Amino acid sequence: MDKRMVDFIRALRAAGVRISLAESQDAMYGVNAVGVAGRTQFASALRATLVKEARDHGTFDYFFPLFFGSGQPPLENIPDNLSQGDQDTLQQAMQSLAGNIDAL
Repeated sequence: MDKRMVDFIRALRAAGVRISLAESQDAMYGVNAVGVAGRTQFASALRATLVKEARDHGTFDYFFPLFFGSGQPPLENIPDNLSQGDQDTLQQAMQSLAGNIDAL
């Protein structure tokens, strides 16, 4: 579950959501506190710890079911569903994270 959470946080960051290391850690603590059995509480814990701005709620709502909906992310090419501008932003974010172990 920890790897999936890290991947989820990376996806949010790549999509432009600002998430600090402390907020990532808070998300882990929050999930440990509420557990994963209750989907609503699990999602609320992640949203409360990771999303600071209302404009990022849609991004969270898009990625959450992809990572936690059925236990596995869907086998689809998500970048193909993005606008060209969003694809460029995602590519730049992924390139900035590539090789940066301290990104999280």
